[in-house]
Amino acid sequence: MKILDYITLKIDKIILVFAIFVLLISVYFIYFLNNSYLQKETIQSLDNALLLTRNILEEEQQHALSLSLLLCEDKSFLDAYFRDDRKGAFTILNEKIKSLKKLQGYTFDVQVHDQNLHTYLRSWNFMIKDVPLASFREGLVLVKKRLKPLVSIEVGKRLNIKAISPIIKNGKFAGSIEVIEGFDHLREKLAQQGYSLFIVLDKKFLSIATTLNKHLLLSNQYVLVNCLYEKKSCFALKNADLTKLGSYGYFTQNGYAFGYFEIKNFHNEKLGYCIIALQKHGSYSEQSYHSHIVIENNITGVVIR
Repeated sequence: MKILDYITLKIDKIILVFAIFVLLISVYFIYFLNNSYLQKETIQSLDNALLLTRNILEEEQQHALSLSLLLCEDKSFLDAYFRDDRKGAFTILNEKIKSLKKLQGYTFDVQVHDQNLHTYLRSWNFMIKDVPLASFREGLVLVKKRLKPLVSIEVGKRLNIKAISPIIKNGKFAGSIEVIEGFDHLREKLAQQGYSLFIVLDKKFLSIATTLNKHLLLSNQYVLVNCLYEKKSCFALKNADLTKLGSYGYFTQNGYAFGYFEIKNFHNEKLGYCIIALQKHGSYSEQSYHSHIVIENNITGVVIR
């Protein structure tokens, strides 16, 4: 009888151990599946955010281009411009800008260039004029050469969207109008969807983009362009190594997941990155995922990669 009780006890222990083992395996399996699902969900969210960002950037550029074309054909402005009435042109220009801002809700600046590609007017400062721009503003040179409008993300004193339309008189180049839009509208739209935006510029362009010299430097390589940003995700971004980024992909850092793609100018030269952040789901390791996506628009000269 004792032997039978002993055998029964052993069997019970074996069953108990086996049951605990099966339970642990099941818990781990459920955890693994749940974590894997959360990773896929995070990547899907980032993919959606990156696609949304590209689409909004394209819309922003087309909007800037439409404003530039509208202003360069405005009769009252052109009359003042061709009479070399800077004061009158400045007043008319700012009245148009104020009206368009109120109507469309966009914030933008306008710069007018003369036929020699010198500054003729800046909507934000009447006193600035006769600044030579051809040496570092290739977009202006291209518009003068082709007599066709151009919109792109371009480095000037700042990094922003620049839409340039030629002013043509008697079939010849007589100057140009440039609409300048920043990335605040994009940042606001992404924030509504729960995403944080970071636009970063390679520090090699700081000799041109002099207004960014005191901006936050990341990974000792990229300067943060936007002045408004979410502080917690920015702290995480400061701890990431941005020198390891590819042309398009994902990485995680300090509880945040980031998606990114390269920003290039109309010459296909890499300027920096557009980076999107959201709080990550799951406890996966800090690593990067890379793929390769290229989008080109040859109609307007826009290049976004």
